[in-house]
Amino acid sequence: MLQEEVDLVLPLIDVADKGRIDKIALMAWVVKVYKERKALAHALNDTRTAVKQLNKLVTGILIVVIVIVWLLLTGIATTKVLVLLSSQLVVAAFMFGNTCKNIFEAVIFVFVMHPFDVGDRCVIDGTQVRSNQLRLVFLYNG
Repeated sequence: MLQEEVDLVLPLIDVADKGRIDKIALMAWVVKVYKERKALAHALNDTRTAVKQLNKLVTGILIVVIVIVWLLLTGIATTKVLVLLSSQLVVAAFMFGNTCKNIFEAVIFVFVMHPFDVGDRCVIDGTQVRSNQLRLVFLYNG
């Protein structure tokens, strides 16, 4: 190794600043690096899962919009059909309004604010917990 590389790596492994690397320090460093990489892999996997869920949601909304535009362009959608569709939309807004609000807040929370990753430790109600997964919607069962 070059001297510059040794100067960069040695402080990471030799925390006691003895100037040499012993077996215990090397094993502790390898375990620490392994755990960090494992936490990073979980974070990337959970982010991919959240993006897939968001993609399904946006795809469903776009399909509905495309069907309505297609009905308008082909002339099938008359005033009566549009009134029927809009009345169903109002009913759905009352039924799923709170759910849509929660999903929107979760998307903003996970993708914009991004307060924590997988593997981070948090204190919730005085109890120390470790995050295992990141999801868009959390349902409390207790």
